[in-house]
Amino acid sequence: MTSGVLGIIGCPMLEDNLVYCLRKDPEPRDIAIIRNDNIGSICRKLEMHSIPYRIIEESDFKAGRYEPVEGEFNLVIMLFSLGLHAVPEDLKATVESMTEEMQPFVDAIGFYLGTCGTYEWDIPKWCESKGYKPSAMFCDEKGNLCHDCVGVNIAGGPKYLQMEKHYPGCIYVFPAMATNYDDFMRANNKEQEAIAKNMTPEMMEVLGIEPGADGYMRWLLSLGNYRYLLKLDNGIGDEGFDENLRKLEERTHLEIKDAEPGWASTQPTVDLYAKCKSLLDQAHSG
Repeated sequence: MTSGVLGIIGCPMLEDNLVYCLRKDPEPRDIAIIRNDNIGSICRKLEMHSIPYRIIEESDFKAGRYEPVEGEFNLVIMLFSLGLHAVPEDLKATVESMTEEMQPFVDAIGFYLGTCGTYEWDIPKWCESKGYKPSAMFCDEKGNLCHDCVGVNIAGGPKYLQMEKHYPGCIYVFPAMATNYDDFMRANNKEQEAIAKNMTPEMMEVLGIEPGADGYMRWLLSLGNYRYLLKLDNGIGDEGFDENLRKLEERTHLEIKDAEPGWASTQPTVDLYAKCKSLLDQAHSG
């Protein structure tokens, strides 16, 4: 039986991957979620699957007032804003600060996030260099880091490069991407949105930009020669994937294309959860 405290530091774009494993794990556990503005969707998903949890205040956690259940498998979850992925230096600073804050209160940490542009950033190695608690993050079957949320859901960077050659002109869409499309695209295109707000109707007409945020995004997608929404369904996330995809098709004017079997994968997701539990076992084996 697993015991100890596993800290989870994660992005909402990959919370489905955690919920997927919690659903499949019959072992009893106590789940505590640190309250902030980013926890609404994970709470809804846990409730949807009748997985009990409790909310703790961030101030209480930092003050050492978090109380795990003695002798049981405890998870304490801290999520950050999805928009951080667009600014790698801010993402890195935030995650490293969260990691430092967790140290006195956990036995191991699972990083449910991608490096998102900071490709040399191996967080478990960084933790080891600092003398922090053992940790793990998403890797492919050979141990290579999965650098972003797409890489996590197709099992790694090398496979990502193969997919780009096999499916050119595609936006890769998995369930969480379809759910969080607006937040994701806004974070990636803040500067362009600011430019668009200063455009006159005459300027937009000359450039061929339709009115509204969707019109501007369609224009950007056309400049990038995007033609398809590539559907990547590995069975992780069940919040109306097909319906959300159809809505995106209408908004983006891109055609839905199904990825062939074998591209989507649960391997990094299953392996990370198992690795996190094994780190707790090792911490309590003595």
